[in-house]
Amino acid sequence: MNGIYSIPPVTDAVNYETWKKQWNEQEGLDVFSYISDQCHPEQMLLFSKVFFPDFLSVGEGVFLERNFAFETFSARMAEMNDVREVERIINNVHVYDLFDQCADNVSDSVFFQLCNVIAFSWRMVLKEKFPDQKFFVEVSNSESDYGPVITFFQVGE
Repeated sequence: MNGIYSIPPVTDAVNYETWKKQWNEQEGLDVFSYISDQCHPEQMLLFSKVFFPDFLSVGEGVFLERNFAFETFSARMAEMNDVREVERIINNVHVYDLFDQCADNVSDSVFFQLCNVIAFSWRMVLKEKFPDQKFFVEVSNSESDYGPVITFFQVGE
């Protein structure tokens, strides 16, 4: 029997580890036990919008609906005249910004892991929604960025 894992094991999950330590009998406790005890279904459903976002198709470009403003798009196209570069800029998401209320209380490792999981899901949904187009989903975590960043843009044939 071989395990096939969609994402790497989660590390540095302090809240989960703290929750787990409160129980005398920890055998059998796993992330699904934590979800059952600590997470509300509505939160999970709402968060799925991050993993499976809504898109807008504008001209030759594909954009995250939540990030798109026609004025910004028009200005960037006039400046760059490159829809791929405009996609890269407009589709840019700083993972810290998704969690304003707790960014200081979470390990950078957790944010970076989450960024990679979001990238994985975006690759799948872009392939599903735009089967005739090819996209590059980019994750970065450089010193010049404000934490982990994810974006996507189309690539040539």
